[in-house]
Amino acid sequence: SASAAEAGGAGAEPAAADGSSHTTGAVASWRDSLFPPTSRERRLVALSLALGLAQQVTGTEAILYYTPRILNQCLPPDAGESSGVCHASASPPPDLAKEAAGDGAGCTSAEVVFLVSLGVGACKLGGELVAAALVDTLGRRSTIIWSNLALSAFTALIGLRFLFHWPVSASAAALCLAMLSFSLGPGPLTFVVISEMLPLRLRAKVVSLSVFCNRVGSGTIALTFLSLKCAIGPAAAFGLYAAVGLVVTAFYYTSVVESTGLSLEEATAPEPALLSARSRLSDAPPPEPAPGSPSAAEEARRLADQAAMRALYEAESGSRPPRPGVEFSGPPVVVGTPIAESEHVARV
Repeated sequence: SASAAEAGGAGAEPAAADGSSHTTGAVASWRDSLFPPTSRERRLVALSLALGLAQQVTGTEAILYYTPRILNQCLPPDAGESSGVCHASASPPPDLAKEAAGDGAGCTSAEVVFLVSLGVGACKLGGELVAAALVDTLGRRSTIIWSNLALSAFTALIGLRFLFHWPVSASAAALCLAMLSFSLGPGPLTFVVISEMLPLRLRAKVVSLSVFCNRVGSGTIALTFLSLKCAIGPAAAFGLYAAVGLVVTAFYYTSVVESTGLSLEEATAPEPALLSARSRLSDAPPPEPAPGSPSAAEEARRLADQAAMRALYEAESGSRPPRPGVEFSGPPVVVGTPIAESEHVARV
């Protein structure tokens, strides 16, 4: 709106040198969101889309949607493939009395299936509440890596249940623990990480694109699980999901940067692991002057101001100054002025 434009006019950056419409304060267009002008922003957009997709390709939607079919492997003979039972590999169905009682081969009573489904949902909710309480203490990166690793392990246990014919209680525990692991890390934290690493001008549109990729992954897993289960068997299907989960864990390890404790401005800087120069210098006490040598204190302050200006230049433009000794635009910095009072050094 016009009022928003007037309010942001004083803080808007000048146009980029290459003539593009890229500005620091303006909201990016869809074209600039998909194809940003800088290589760093292009990498962040690709990483955001990959994170949104990676959250859903580990098989959690199959667990959430098909818990009854995972637990109950017996159905009447006229059940089709959409029921999740493949007759070529299924054991002969028991009589209806045994099936209703839940004591047939591979059968689980409806009451048990209902209770396990409730347990899976409760673990999904409980894990997110625990994550919300502990993520600022444990850190985003470590939480999402270790919880996704646990998710892969419990998904593999679900597959082993079909190989070794473990009881329903073991299968129910593996299903609940897999969903709990997902809700401790990848579930709630994926879009927290995406939002914190994106610059403000790209955040809205790129997050919406990440949600689109996320829903594409979710729908793909939900629509293909029953066919995959019939084609390669339930043990191999969950083994495949576990292997994909390990790949996603490695992706988190190499790509996710810790942003716990940082402001959004610091988290979106080129080096988010470092606090901004403004915060560091404003919080630090001024250097003690050497006895009988006031010039030493002035030199220390001058070097600190120069370092702050260079750091803020890198955070603002994403690159280093062309060469040492280049002069920055704007009014000169008075040597000895605290960095918190030199507002102009935030603009270069």
